[in-house]
Amino acid sequence: MYKMIIVDDEPIIQMGLRSILNYNDFDIEIIDVASTGEEAIEQIRLHSPDLVLMDINIPVMNGLEVMEHVKKEMLSPPLFIILSCHNEFEYAQKAIKLGAIDYLLKIELTSENLAEVLRKTICQLKQTRIQTDSEKDGLYMKHVSLVDNFFMKLLNNWFESPEAIYEMMADLNISFQGCYYDSIYLGTLSDPDITETLPKTAAALTNLCNLITGLCKNYCQCYIAPWNFNSFAMILFLSPQDDQDLYNDLILPCIRHIQKMIAMYQNISLYAGIGTPVTSIDQISVSFNESKAAFRNCTNSEALVVYSSLSRKICHPFNIGIIRKELTVALDNYDIVTLRKLLEQIPELILNYIPDPEQAIAICSDILHFTGIAYKGSDHILDDIFVQENSYYSLYKCRTPVQVTEWFQAFINDLCRKVDADFESKKNWLLPSIKKYIEEHYREPITLTDVSACFNVSCGYISTIFKKNNGIGFTECVTQAKIRHAKQMLLRDNAKIYDVAAQLGYSDPYYFSKVFKKYTGYSPKEYMTKEKS
Repeated sequence: MYKMIIVDDEPIIQMGLRSILNYNDFDIEIIDVASTGEEAIEQIRLHSPDLVLMDINIPVMNGLEVMEHVKKEMLSPPLFIILSCHNEFEYAQKAIKLGAIDYLLKIELTSENLAEVLRKTICQLKQTRIQTDSEKDGLYMKHVSLVDNFFMKLLNNWFESPEAIYEMMADLNISFQGCYYDSIYLGTLSDPDITETLPKTAAALTNLCNLITGLCKNYCQCYIAPWNFNSFAMILFLSPQDDQDLYNDLILPCIRHIQKMIAMYQNISLYAGIGTPVTSIDQISVSFNESKAAFRNCTNSEALVVYSSLSRKICHPFNIGIIRKELTVALDNYDIVTLRKLLEQIPELILNYIPDPEQAIAICSDILHFTGIAYKGSDHILDDIFVQENSYYSLYKCRTPVQVTEWFQAFINDLCRKVDADFESKKNWLLPSIKKYIEEHYREPITLTDVSACFNVSCGYISTIFKKNNGIGFTECVTQAKIRHAKQMLLRDNAKIYDVAAQLGYSDPYYFSKVFKKYTGYSPKEYMTKEKS
């Protein structure tokens, strides 16, 4: 069924629109009715409808303003059918420009012309739904790749310095509104007796994030993104008034409002762990670790836990920053020997120092997130590894540290197999592709860094595949290509050595001559004389 909301400020019109057609014939369900623009926006956030049948002249915020607001806020906004009492051409023109399916006059509205518009609308919705889940995931990843990666790094303390945080914020035009920042871990419980889970498609998760963001707006600004299959990571940007208490007036009412509305409209019970508010951006990761520790204390009877209220305050002692650089290099270079050596320290750490299975799960979850973001060999590395249903979810069903380490050891084996397979697969097309690139750009200065950026692989990986599979290194391959073309260019009529050097990307003719002699045994001048005689 397609979900539809009706928006009109006149109750008699609302009733008429409800009864003018049998919407079931169009596979449409009317899920709610709104009387003002403000109510319309709230219901669109709550329900994520497929289409909205809306009067343009409604109180508080008119229909055009509603459309503008929703299109800016939502990644996948609903389709709009606009109604009006008057033939206002400018309104109609702007509505269509904003993406309205059609603009209907109320005085001319009949069941026949509304049915015609609905058929056109359903046709467009079906075309949208034809898009596969993988395509939706791809769209989601493109949308979130830069901003969400920044926040994932921030929450996990993957930045090398506070300066690096501010530099990336400037690059992405991200600004934090507020003088306090609080991290929230929001999700469903991993109790095997509880069957509730979050949506599993990227599009559905995006809509749920949009909904929660909208629910926050009366309290503060926020950032939220999926963390794993049953939870979200959330940051509140807080600016309390002088007479407001940070917890009692902002944080707790905001989270309780989210829990209430999501339970009411989405039938999902969300539990929340709340970290300690901080005033420095580089301390957000500390608050987030606290929120995860607080969440681990949530129960069916206690849906919200504040870290500062815990009698035993323990965040898991493992900081992935310790191995971050080495792990990144190993993943970038497809170095499974180093990768295995680094990751096999984790089971030993858990068995010797982590008696709490929830803390052990948190450590493994952190590494999974880092791997998913840091690995460049596949866009969906975790999806590729966890191909069997529930293989990823089974981590959260572990009840002892031993079970967690057994799960993680299996993950290490699968990850190394996948990385090794990616190395073999990539080298088969990457090596000839880079050679072709060199041949096509031999007139330019070609650096390893440039080629790395062009093919989205690390410099270390390119060096490795050239040494292992080409017999010569990358730099030597570039030089040989340039010298091969130099031989042809030097034999052309009226060829000048300094011209040839410049055309091949050498700014210094003397250096070019030196390199040429090293590879051919002759200086350019000697070569020209020998070949032309």
